[in-house]
Amino acid sequence: MSQSYGKGADPKPGGGEPDYTSSAAPVCPRHPDRPSLIRCQRCDRPACVECQRRAAVGIQCVDCVSEAEHSQRQSMPRTVVGAEPVQNAPIVTYTIMGICAVLFVLQMLGMDRAVSEWFMFAPFRSFAMPWTLVTSGFLHGSLAHVGLNLYALWAVGQYLERALGHWRYLAVFLVSVLGGHVAVLLFSSVATDAWFTGTVGASGGLFGMFGALLILQRRLGAESTQVLILIVLNFVIGFIYPNISWQGHLGGLVVGAATVGLFFATRPTAEPGADRVAVAKQSAIRHGAVVAGIVVLLFAACAVKWWFASQAGYLA
Repeated sequence: MSQSYGKGADPKPGGGEPDYTSSAAPVCPRHPDRPSLIRCQRCDRPACVECQRRAAVGIQCVDCVSEAEHSQRQSMPRTVVGAEPVQNAPIVTYTIMGICAVLFVLQMLGMDRAVSEWFMFAPFRSFAMPWTLVTSGFLHGSLAHVGLNLYALWAVGQYLERALGHWRYLAVFLVSVLGGHVAVLLFSSVATDAWFTGTVGASGGLFGMFGALLILQRRLGAESTQVLILIVLNFVIGFIYPNISWQGHLGGLVVGAATVGLFFATRPTAEPGADRVAVAKQSAIRHGAVVAGIVVLLFAACAVKWWFASQAGYLA
């Protein structure tokens, strides 16, 4: 007699409980050695304990749950760069702000020298301490400095994080910070004060966010004049007031704008009937490659500068 998932177990002769150990007992399709008394409410196939999942309508098998999740992801809306929409709080923005605030408090509590020694960027020692190309973007030199940057992060970051998604937004900020310090390194002449001067602040990352916002607004066909005015005003301030690194602002702006521009340029197009989940994964892979490529190019530029500095004997 052939076995069917839809049939129950054969009753015992003379009545009584069915014999679930017989060859006719329903078994789990994923585990044929396990008789199953529970059936999936969706496909009616038997499901063993390991393959059962609780649902609003009862018990479903793991295959039906996976299929339902896939269908849900298929219909999920995407941001303009193909990321999953941010449904909760902009946690990346808040985390960056929190790190900046904590490090500033440590600086104010008498640990400024130790924090600066390990995390502050300076061109002459960037080869020996390459992590400072990023970590210095979370340090600040005064209460006004950190206050203005935190406000800008709060004002711009929330919108940008929801537009780009969590990890793309974080990538734009970090590579912009990196790009800002790389620009400082490239524009600093060896054997001058600039070569030995430290640079701190999230301004490179902020200008990267400004550049990303400009590209995003133009891509969406939205008004971008206010963003342009914001960029120009903040860039001019770097030339008016002392101790402000216009090089870092320029580097962050260029890298941030280029990163988001490449996000749009490399995003795959979802054809009608295409698997949108697969398209989203492909988009994530491409955008990850964009970020990796930009990081490689930036460190390649650093390597050239480091080589020339080492030839002149001005590299720690």
